[in-house]
Amino acid sequence: MSLLETFIEAYKTHFLKPIPQFDTTLLGLLKKAQYLLLAERHSPSLQLKKALDRLQMRSEEPMKVAITGQFSSGKSTFLNALLAKSILPTGITPVTSKVNYIRYGEEFKIRVRYKDGRDEYHDISNISHFTDQRGSVEDIAYLVLYAPLNILKDVVFVDTPGLNSQAASDTQTTEKVLKEVDGIIWLTLIDNAGKMSELQVLEEYLGKYQNKSLCVLNQKDKFTKEQVEETTTYVKSAFQKFFSDVIPISARQALESRSHDKKVMMQTCLDDFMSELHVKLEKSGETIDFQMIEDDFKAYQQGLDTILQSDLRANMKLLEASNIDKVLAFIRNEIQPKATQSKEFTITKEMEEITSKLMAQHELFLGIYDELLEEIVRFEAEAKGLFGNLKSQFSHDLKSAFMRIEQIIDTIADAIFNQITTEKLVRYEAHKEGLLKKHVCYTPFEYQAPKINSDLIYKSLFYEENLIGKMFKQYVRNLGDIQNEVNEKNAQIYRSFEAGIVAWQAPYEVIRKREEIHSDIEFANMRRFASKAYETILKAFSDEIASSYAKISSEFNHLSSAVSFNYQNATEVCVAFLENKIEKSRKLYEENPTKFSLYQPKLDEIKERLRMAFHLYELENMMNTKHTFLSKDYERLVSQFTKIKEEKVVFLEEKKQHHYALIEEIKALRSEVK
Repeated sequence: MSLLETFIEAYKTHFLKPIPQFDTTLLGLLKKAQYLLLAERHSPSLQLKKALDRLQMRSEEPMKVAITGQFSSGKSTFLNALLAKSILPTGITPVTSKVNYIRYGEEFKIRVRYKDGRDEYHDISNISHFTDQRGSVEDIAYLVLYAPLNILKDVVFVDTPGLNSQAASDTQTTEKVLKEVDGIIWLTLIDNAGKMSELQVLEEYLGKYQNKSLCVLNQKDKFTKEQVEETTTYVKSAFQKFFSDVIPISARQALESRSHDKKVMMQTCLDDFMSELHVKLEKSGETIDFQMIEDDFKAYQQGLDTILQSDLRANMKLLEASNIDKVLAFIRNEIQPKATQSKEFTITKEMEEITSKLMAQHELFLGIYDELLEEIVRFEAEAKGLFGNLKSQFSHDLKSAFMRIEQIIDTIADAIFNQITTEKLVRYEAHKEGLLKKHVCYTPFEYQAPKINSDLIYKSLFYEENLIGKMFKQYVRNLGDIQNEVNEKNAQIYRSFEAGIVAWQAPYEVIRKREEIHSDIEFANMRRFASKAYETILKAFSDEIASSYAKISSEFNHLSSAVSFNYQNATEVCVAFLENKIEKSRKLYEENPTKFSLYQPKLDEIKERLRMAFHLYELENMMNTKHTFLSKDYERLVSQFTKIKEEKVVFLEEKKQHHYALIEEIKALRSEVK
């Protein structure tokens, strides 16, 4: 195999893991649910994993059958008979003070669960130490007894304290168990059956469980056949609303006969041999006596032969007389099918509840993102309308400011024009005299020439009254007011958006999951996302407002300085131009009055000259057209806000797609579970 082929195979092994196939059984669906819902993309919580693990364990769990009744009815003896082995302690005083779960295990042992969560494991021979209510067992929550018995592969027996036990806590514990189990066997003594005290207990505790309950009348071996049949008939009639059936048995006969069953005896023989072998191997250390082991094995084989050759016909009759097989048949044919159906129904409902809660979690996140989207879209549309209104308002204000400059120019022009007077000047014309016309003589002529009284102009406009200075200061103040209002209005628009985002942010930066199985990571991500609302959402809009502030401030500064710092110089330039033109025309006129005329400045010409000196046409483009610098800035803001909105919509929709994908995956799983 080439190096490339080796690399490809290694890549497939590590990164292209095949999707496992699951069967359509309930267990298969639960395994599929674990595979899908616990995948990294779902960011599953520890509680979700535990919930799914519990469901899988429950699907694989055998049915649970509770053995209950009034105290001293022989529950422990009856259970020993069902197990075909004397495991549970028996006695006249109500010995069972704790719930005992009897489960299948590879070896006999006890697990003691304490109320503080601790577990202890002990040898089965110590069971009475933890169950006898005459001892100190207050700190124990329950016991689990493990036994390698085949019957326990299909059923978990629950040995309960009696419902009329001496301790009230025992009765409460039993009542709780009855709600959880798949089947109930009510054990009572034949001579106690049907008594008023028993009826009261049944009315109080077993009225709701008729479809999964069996009444077992114990100690039938102490009465005649007629007495047993009479009592059984009476109990069936009197207690029919509490039980599906009534079966009389002898727990003592059943235990004796089942414990002498060939299979049971052979299993006991094997257990004894393996136990002794284990002890001897532990004691032997490194030196093993193989001969001794061989002798023990031969003894084990001889024991098996004895069991196989024994005549157990009398034992079979005793088993038949005990009636215990009818109890086992009821468990197998009545309780187990209903338990399986009930278990599947319950697990299905719990899976539906889990998937509903997980979908609700993602729908919550979608709603949060939609709220944010609505706020962004609302703001962008609102800002567009407000910017349009402000554009119109401030275009009018800029036009008014521009007209103010024109009024100032008109005032300066009038002042210049009013200071144009005339002065008497003399010009000389040359002519020749004498006989031969060779002598040049000059004849004086008086004429009136225009004159600009510049000192008076400057004095009235700039010095004594400083009329123009005052007018320009007012113009600059007006510009400043417009600038401040523009910036404030823009800031108000942004602040309204900021308030909306902060209102959205407040509940979600402290949001906590609403269900235990919800994802801790997803909710932490949402808190982190909400806490960064400024960086994620607001900053882009804020930056545009700040950029607008800088640009329009620069433009307003230009408008202010363009005229306020230059108005006197512009006026002097205009006057100098006019004086220079008057002087040039005078010289031309004196040289040739017939060809050239004296220049007389007109008011319109003065105004035009001032407009040029003040660069008014440049200012007009900024202040008095459809496309003022403020109009352009508002158009830019609208364009940028729309662009940012579209970017944020794409960004949030991508985040929503994550949750949509997970919802669809959960929906598909849910449809398979139903």
